[in-house]
Amino acid sequence: MYDPESLAAHLINAKNIKQMKKAIIFVFFLLITACTKTDRFVISGLIEDAEPGKIYLDELDVEKVQPRDSVKINKKGEFTFKGSTEYPRFYHLHLGNNRILPLLVAPGKEVIIRSTIKDFPYHYEIEGSEGSQYIKYLNDKLFSTRKKLDSIQNLLNTTPASEEARQSELIDEYTRIVEDQRNFSLKFILDHMTSMASIYAIYQKLDDETYVLYKNRDIQILKITGAALDTIYPESAHVRSLIANAANLEQQIRATGLQRLINSTESSLPEIALPNPDGDTIRLSSLKGKVFLLSFWASWNKESTDFNLQLLELYKRYHLDGFEIYQVSLDFQREPWINAIAFDELPWISVCGLNYPESKDAVIYNVTTLPTTYLIKREGDISGKNLSVSDLNRRINFLLNE
Repeated sequence: MYDPESLAAHLINAKNIKQMKKAIIFVFFLLITACTKTDRFVISGLIEDAEPGKIYLDELDVEKVQPRDSVKINKKGEFTFKGSTEYPRFYHLHLGNNRILPLLVAPGKEVIIRSTIKDFPYHYEIEGSEGSQYIKYLNDKLFSTRKKLDSIQNLLNTTPASEEARQSELIDEYTRIVEDQRNFSLKFILDHMTSMASIYAIYQKLDDETYVLYKNRDIQILKITGAALDTIYPESAHVRSLIANAANLEQQIRATGLQRLINSTESSLPEIALPNPDGDTIRLSSLKGKVFLLSFWASWNKESTDFNLQLLELYKRYHLDGFEIYQVSLDFQREPWINAIAFDELPWISVCGLNYPESKDAVIYNVTTLPTTYLIKREGDISGKNLSVSDLNRRINFLLNE
């Protein structure tokens, strides 16, 4: 027989269990809904004076830009994108051209952008996205730095070679501005280590070839940032790429250091082996592991001899830091070549085959005008051809500090 009190208790418990199940299902539904809502983001904006048309949203992947969405801009210049993401992602907003407004959008954010058709995307206001505000902050600073560097470069290009003191002053100012930008970026990264914007800062460039963080020791920043972000966004392809890139760069530096130590790396440059004024054969490959300038000239070519006087200042500035010049003369008579070296007191490596215009080295290195120069990295790769003295100053400084 059932005890009435026990039976009542059993029924009550059964009822409670049923209610609890319903409650659990409801809570689970709320959690799912909340998570889905959290992953959503909205990007809306106003572009004043914009003609009705389309605006595009692309995602910046590690290796390429992927189109994600496009919406219409209404008559008022308004637009709205809706999407979802599990972690902050980099996006490009544009009007179908190369003028890109970069964004860093996190889950759950409602981003608001205001600009004009004239200023878009270089001048704009942005709200609701801390990451995107960081990106704007970084780009504004870099844009200012580039303007200063371009101004100095223009002054260098118009300063006569005879005004060595003025050139030296401008080069020092150029170097200072570059270092100021580097210090700014380093501080930003250290202050925002857990923001994906730090990755953006790491890969900013002063020009097409030069990263803001260009020194070997900056690899430590890549490693630290990658480790910090990996604890928060381990699923991000950008974070994984940063970690892999830091490891690869570190390995390359170690390998390069080992190669220099054992002096076993063959140069990728075609070999040149010609006699110097003393009759000793000097090989181009003897400079492997150094930053050097391969220069073709001739004593009978005024442009060459004028350029040598400018190279003298470069050589004095950087030779003690390891920079060298390997200069190949295309003279066909020994005496004018030797006299030109002595008259201008050229201190670097000078060689000559005395076989112009039959010089095979001139053919191999595609020498069609004089002077012709190649700036060579430590690894034997060509950094630039026929660079101006001001460009050489800048690049040599970078290469020696890599």
